[in-house]
Amino acid sequence: MTLHILGVPGKMGGAATKIRHLILLLRSVVDLRVVLNSPSWLRNGEVTSFLKRLGVPYCAQRDWRPEPGGVALAICEPHFFSSGMAARVKRAGQKLVWSNEMMWLFKGEAEAVKAGLIDKALFVSDFQAAVFAEVYRGIPSAIPGNYVAPEDFEFRERHNPVFTIGRLSRPDPDKYPEDFPVFYEELGLKDVRYRVMAWDDKLRRKYHWHRFGPAWELLGPQKQDTEKFLHTLDLFVYPLGHRFKESWGRSTVEAMLTGCVPSVPAGHQFHNLMVNGESGFICRSFSEYRDVVQELHENHPLRQRLARQCAEHARAKICNPDEHRKVWIEALAV
Repeated sequence: MTLHILGVPGKMGGAATKIRHLILLLRSVVDLRVVLNSPSWLRNGEVTSFLKRLGVPYCAQRDWRPEPGGVALAICEPHFFSSGMAARVKRAGQKLVWSNEMMWLFKGEAEAVKAGLIDKALFVSDFQAAVFAEVYRGIPSAIPGNYVAPEDFEFRERHNPVFTIGRLSRPDPDKYPEDFPVFYEELGLKDVRYRVMAWDDKLRRKYHWHRFGPAWELLGPQKQDTEKFLHTLDLFVYPLGHRFKESWGRSTVEAMLTGCVPSVPAGHQFHNLMVNGESGFICRSFSEYRDVVQELHENHPLRQRLARQCAEHARAKICNPDEHRKVWIEALAV
């Protein structure tokens, strides 16, 4: 199979990280090419050195000259349809496989389905696939989930000078509960540090009513390498807004790999990622979050044991490369 991945392999951001990890996963079993979505990426040393080190050919979209018969995989590119790129892929005689990682349609996506531009749709979970079932009726689909490369997220015993909880996600106000800062502060921890990434103007406006004291560190998008950020957290405490549904939970798996014990809400996909009480905690109420966080704060041996169990579970059950390779080869067959 000749596979053209349309997008940017990066170490930050959900889609970029997914592309990076798929390249690591598939480069030994497919004829892989990467088509960067802007010429500016040709000047990004981190991206180009990564591809050169792996021996993966790459070019910018403007320089792409695809031959008929290949497979093009596009992952969560917001302007993929509105820019005309999807139509260009089909005119070139490529089979188009599209993966939308979100819980909503991008501009032009529904129209592309009706126009027959998408040969196969990929989803990260049954939960997400059900949301798009009507739009993609009659289109072949698969649910390969996500592969997170364990080598990008080293397990590390925590020795933070101050007990630290935090979270990592894109700066979407809907991903945060309405009472988010109070939620953290009312967990009842003393001598604690709160670290959050990514934080932007939309979130500042949403929580303008709260005074963030010196215990808080609110980092902008991509201000710190994801692995390094997670190593600064003892616990990954991840409440979500009442209107938001998590399609999978990449940042939670990344946290688990590093040994950062997650506490997450019920009603999403987290039950497929962890064993409650053994490799993380699925909480049905604020009081459950509080009880879990306080117990792990006070019981360091328990926290150490669970941190290792989280990392081992993520490596063996969620991020097994041999299993994912089989799943992805089947998913990409068009």
